Amino acid sequence: MPCATPRLSPRTLDGSVNRLMVSKEVYVRFTARPVALALATALSAVALVGCSPAAGSCENPMGDSSASLVSVSGPFGSTPIVDFPTPFVGRDAGTATVIPGSGDIIESGNYVDFEATVYGEDETVLTATAYGANGASPQRIPVQEGSSALSDAFLCHRAGERFTLTGTAGEIFGATSGSGTDPNTTVVVVFDVINSYPGSSRGIPQFAQDGMPAVTSAPGGRPGIAVPNIAPPTELRISTLTKGDGEVIVEGQTVVAHYTGVIWGGAVFDSSWDANRPADLVAQSYIDNAGIGVVPGFAKALIGQTVGSRVLVAIPPSEGYPAGQEPSSIPANATLIFVIDILGTN
Repeated sequence: MPCATPRLSPRTLDGSVNRLMVSKEVYVRFTARPVALALATALSAVALVGCSPAAGSCENPMGDSSASLVSVSGPFGSTPIVDFPTPFVGRDAGTATVIPGSGDIIESGNYVDFEATVYGEDETVLTATAYGANGASPQRIPVQEGSSALSDAFLCHRAGERFTLTGTAGEIFGATSGSGTDPNTTVVVVFDVINSYPGSSRGIPQFAQDGMPAVTSAPGGRPGIAVPNIAPPTELRISTLTKGDGEVIVEGQTVVAHYTGVIWGGAVFDSSWDANRPADLVAQSYIDNAGIGVVPGFAKALIGQTVGSRVLVAIPPSEGYPAGQEPSSIPANATLIFVIDILGTN
């Protein structure tokens, strides 16, 4: 995978150096667009009342607390301008909407892409994401109810929304705030929710194809793959397991997807589920596009599918890596199997 670009300034609340996604050889060849690590990697666990969206409405379980005292201006998707009483004191975490969004309600199990700026109690900027500078992509994190105040802050908000989060640095980012920031100090975070995605495919089940691997699904959506004890197909085979109702993927489009890769007759060699972070993949052959894209068979499995679908593809060597370009964990002339959940586009 090409090296990712850092989203945060060097000064992070946990005191650590901003970490990049480590450059390594990735088996489907990710797009050159990077996906950054989360705003904070060590988050404190908190127990909050759950959010149960109904009839298209939902209230964040935190309430607004002191977040409604923060005035925010500036356009969505750019560094905000804030005004609040200083020194600001807001011990209990809370959120307040500044600009309403029109996307789907964010639920536990979703992923969100966001930009954010974190302010100290005197309006000093402590850290911020890149807001698209130098082509940087937004941050992406999983939203898991009860895992942390930072995660729970997104519940019941929407894509396209700007909202504030207030509370202590320790409550939001964990007991160790670092960078000289006392965990008991109040911080103000302004989030712009760029996009949100479901945790797995949500399409209508389709008929399975004979002679293809059997695919099961864990409660969280992660697929299990059982490869039949037969010779692999010699031609590309694509099977839509669930049919989503979203937009149709066209060649060259960037797709947000979870995937698991298995060698026919072998083991799993790569999976985005391991990092709990779906990948940005360009639906085109990397061979024909200066190294940007995925292997040809993978690209063909994406193009023409709809967002929300789960796709199973068996890729013969002729549609995979050119001879001699296989990653070290993939034997030469191997048939590759991928299960792909198409969660969205960007």
